[in-house]
Amino acid sequence: MAEEQPTESNARPPIYEESSQYRHWRFSPEQLWNIRKTSHETAVERVKQNIQEDLKESEEATSENQDPQYLSIEEELALCRFYEKQLQSICRHFKFTDAVMATAMVYMKRFFLYNSIMDYHPKDILLTCLFLSTKSESERISIDQFGKNLNLPSTDSILGLEFVVSQGIRFEYLVHHPYRAAYGLFLELQRGDVDIKVLKETYNKVQGLIGSMLLTDLSFIYQPSQLALGAFVIAGRSTGFDQHILRHMETKVGKEKIEMLSKIADDVAETIDQFVAVSPNEAKLIDRRLRVCMNPAKNPDSALYKKRAAEKEREDEERDKKRARQGTDDEDEDLSD
Repeated sequence: MAEEQPTESNARPPIYEESSQYRHWRFSPEQLWNIRKTSHETAVERVKQNIQEDLKESEEATSENQDPQYLSIEEELALCRFYEKQLQSICRHFKFTDAVMATAMVYMKRFFLYNSIMDYHPKDILLTCLFLSTKSESERISIDQFGKNLNLPSTDSILGLEFVVSQGIRFEYLVHHPYRAAYGLFLELQRGDVDIKVLKETYNKVQGLIGSMLLTDLSFIYQPSQLALGAFVIAGRSTGFDQHILRHMETKVGKEKIEMLSKIADDVAETIDQFVAVSPNEAKLIDRRLRVCMNPAKNPDSALYKKRAAEKEREDEERDKKRARQGTDDEDEDLSD
């Protein structure tokens, strides 16, 4: 019996389209804004209630600290972008691979899409994302060695936030990023009639462009292969290699898709050009304002945190006593039988 040939209806989709990234982490710019808006409004309401409860518990409520000014969505995003840039610098300084850096940055973006910096400071989340990415990219190092390499006084907060971050990224650790796709295209282009020197020059520029892309929302909007191709086209415009890339891709996907790829490249170039890095001074100002509107429920030194910790301890004790009583009753029943 002849083997059934794949048809449009039963052909297996590309591997990437079966990934959790394709199914759960792709959004339009409008969807991203709506998600952030909802997350921010929920966070402000939660933090506001907790601050009032904390002030009541600590008996420090005054007319001056009843309702602090909360960060805006733009300020939250700006501080995250600042620490994402810091993450890139840390990875370069300590010689982590581009794959580890890219994965850590994607983790951080995913986490703060649904979480607020008023609950979790990005400086703490950054280190946890980086440690998790060394595991998922098979470049594992022990937590002790990780702390030693980065000159950290303690790694307790990293370990304490591992589950929180994992939960925030839905335990979906595999990240598809443009570096792999760009390297694959680099190897593929070498097989054609090409000036290797110009190709290498273009590829070096591509890697820098991908680093810039990772600071934006582009990884939420486009597929990694689209971003890699876009980076090659943009880099090729300065080296004279862009037309070669487009001709090469035309033989692969046809003229219609080439037009779409050119539009993606234009959008990527525009997004990178419009990106404005947050200065250290701006970050300090936002960070200073953040200190007065951080969620006290996450601060071990706050009265609210101590109150809830004591309540939980009492609940745990009651539960343990209840279990012990049930165990004694079960033993008595066995003896009577």
